[in-house]
Amino acid sequence: MALVFTLAATAVGMAQSLNPTALDNALESAKENGKKVLIDVYAEWCPYCAKMHSEVYTETDVITAVNEHFYLVKINIESQNEVNYLGNRMTESDFAKMLKSSSLPTTFFMNSEGELLGMQPGLLPADVFEDLLTFVGTDSFESLSFEEYRNRD
Repeated sequence: MALVFTLAATAVGMAQSLNPTALDNALESAKENGKKVLIDVYAEWCPYCAKMHSEVYTETDVITAVNEHFYLVKINIESQNEVNYLGNRMTESDFAKMLKSSSLPTTFFMNSEGELLGMQPGLLPADVFEDLLTFVGTDSFESLSFEEYRNRD
């Protein structure tokens, strides 16, 4: 019986995880599946980035919101790894510069066409970040301010 419980717990854990993908794959999948692209711009040395990754992106509600509405792309501002953005090849570092990422961490939201919808700099509490993900993911930003969205109940 313990083995069955362990396997079930592992399956649930696997279902509740984030799987970052390459930018070109994210855009292609977003187009096919009606989702958006979430870009996490970070640096290895950034303590707020580490906290965002260990305390916010690990929360179940955040994981659920990301997986429901987005394809996640992680961009390291110091990386020389190549990304393909709408047929333009550049390093992750150059892509972060193109996005005008000026603070860390910064979260960027793109539609399935690769157009920037908005960005949110800084470390956010998990509940606020989850609300922001749902706010953007459900297109509520088109008719409400974020404050109105959070106070809607």
